Amino acid sequence: MAEDLSSVVLPYVKRITLGDADDLTEVNLPPPATKLSVQFVTNAGKISWEGVDAAAIGTDYGTVAADGWFEIPLRGRNLCARTSVFLASASSSTVVEVWLDEDN
Repeated sequence: MAEDLSSVVLPYVKRITLGDADDLTEVNLPPPATKLSVQFVTNAGKISWEGVDAAAIGTDYGTVAADGWFEIPLRGRNLCARTSVFLASASSSTVVEVWLDEDN
């Protein structure tokens, strides 16, 4: 199920329980966010920039180790911000902590 964080005040942290194994959860990001950090609790996770909420994860994703923070800048050279990210795990009901922040 999608998580709409598009209107939260930064900095912001949210714990999200993911669904079935390898099913995507779309996280909508707030426009001012410039940094996304994720930590998958106990189980490794997967992150992708493309997909459909609640659908199976495709072949283009990155694996994130369990119990360690993984930081992703959201703006590139062209200053085009990402509006959403897709998260999944190989294990059902994995908790992921999402930390959003902006540069000062």
